[in-house]
Amino acid sequence: MMKDVVWKLASIGQLSILLEASSPKPGNVNRDVGFSDTDYRHFLASASLMARGLHLSAMRGISLAEGQIQPSEIQLGELIHQCASDTFTGINRRNTILGTILLYVPLVVSCAAAIKQDSKFSIDRLIDWLRIIGNHTSVEDTVNLYKAFHLARSTSPKHNESTSWTDAHSRYAIDNNRVFENIMEDGLTLQSLFQMSSEVDEISNEWANQFSLTLTKVFPYLDNVTENLEDLEEGIVQTFIWLLSERPDGLIIKKAGEKRAEEVRSLAEKIMISWDQVSNPMKVMIQLDSELREEGNLLNPGTTADLVSAAILCKLVSLEFP
Repeated sequence: MMKDVVWKLASIGQLSILLEASSPKPGNVNRDVGFSDTDYRHFLASASLMARGLHLSAMRGISLAEGQIQPSEIQLGELIHQCASDTFTGINRRNTILGTILLYVPLVVSCAAAIKQDSKFSIDRLIDWLRIIGNHTSVEDTVNLYKAFHLARSTSPKHNESTSWTDAHSRYAIDNNRVFENIMEDGLTLQSLFQMSSEVDEISNEWANQFSLTLTKVFPYLDNVTENLEDLEEGIVQTFIWLLSERPDGLIIKKAGEKRAEEVRSLAEKIMISWDQVSNPMKVMIQLDSELREEGNLLNPGTTADLVSAAILCKLVSLEFP
């Protein structure tokens, strides 16, 4: 029975990545359009190559709930590094889903533990397990996370880091030649790192707050506008636009600045007004997509896509384990 759960969660994780990448979200790669350095095939490769890391994550979640291992033995950093190593090397060599990896690994571990405990998907139980595994991360986890960062960076151009991050935490900047020594000297656990960077990075903020945005806002919105696999693609696009209208995208802020990110948010808000008025938002959506692609992938709402992807994972798990 538990072997079936592990394989189902790993397969659902791969399907979630594929559904998110396939959906025609403005400014993102999808099955019809890509960027000069990244296209749909790279997302297909990433989803396929994530299999081992997702399977290992689910196995450790089951073992945790069964009491076979302790929370400190989950080794989240190792799982993240395994996913990155499998996904960003060899035949792929494109960083398409680092943010997705950072979100999926703890979610899959916690989903597996929750399903082992209750035989069903439960937001409350999921949050409990996320808190437990987050509070038991180690310095070794942080070191493995940075190894994953370096693998991802070797496949794509650097982004400008937030000024508030580099000024306050230069000891832990990825480009710092002593970053690994500094992590060890300071005893920096993975959860401490994410708490430290939570104000300047959306995915860090999710880790620091038990995935509050994903689980209490994004997933409920997606769950409300979709029923099953048949209408999921339309719901993914609507959820993406809604989330983009709610706050400036973190990746756009890093690459193009807060002003440009706010301009994109405002355009997404106009689309949502059309949706709320039960009119056709397609004209405004096409305009948004066109504007986001004018400068290549500079205005790619990548963090929004990552958060929606995590919500898709939750939606599919809830359908499989009601």
